[in-house]
Amino acid sequence: MPLAGQLLVVSPDRAVRQAAQRCLAALGHTLHLARTVAEAQRTLARVRIDLICLDSLLPSDEAERLWRWLRADHGRRPPSLMFLAPPSAARVPGALPSFFERQRDSLVPKPIDGRELAREVARHLAAPGRGRRESELLQVGSITLDCENRQLLFANGGSLSPTPTEFRLLRCLMERPGEFLTPDELLEQVWSYPPGTGGPELVRAHVSNLRRKLRSIGKDPHLVRTIPYRGYRFVADEAKG
Repeated sequence: MPLAGQLLVVSPDRAVRQAAQRCLAALGHTLHLARTVAEAQRTLARVRIDLICLDSLLPSDEAERLWRWLRADHGRRPPSLMFLAPPSAARVPGALPSFFERQRDSLVPKPIDGRELAREVARHLAAPGRGRRESELLQVGSITLDCENRQLLFANGGSLSPTPTEFRLLRCLMERPGEFLTPDELLEQVWSYPPGTGGPELVRAHVSNLRRKLRSIGKDPHLVRTIPYRGYRFVADEAKG
């Protein structure tokens, strides 16, 4: 029996969303629908999605930023990606904007044929590593980051559920314990900003929020240590507040 999955269809075209919903929901998949890339990002921040279907009508630059954001989320494997596009896009090189063109090997033509869409979805979900959600734990000292459930766990009890951005920040720092990461490095790895863009105040604000949450549950607020002019590092057991 084909694998069922959590699917996200992103299209500004109501007819496309309805056609995909009729086809895929009937096969037992859980469908999430979005009209814009911004709506899709809000869904992805709260739901684990296995496959994203992006309409080529969406702005190419916004779609590419979404994909970079997903690939920067080191806590989980990014979803599979599939495009919905006019039939000519599969035959004519350069018929699609650049980001969609690079992914043209995974394309379902519009108007949507339910059987073809179902076959392509089944192919993605049956790919090696799909349909299997492996638990991953990242431990630094006595503190563990549960990457599947997105929780920070403490050996002496208690846990913290960070926001998606705080989770990516913790993951990035805990993958390199004791090392200093500059604001520019964090902006690039956590927020997917190109090198030299973004402001360090964004990192400071999220570190401050994370410390406030740690303090509120009685944990050391300085697990993420700030070193002026050098950056940030995760220090776990050695932090004293």
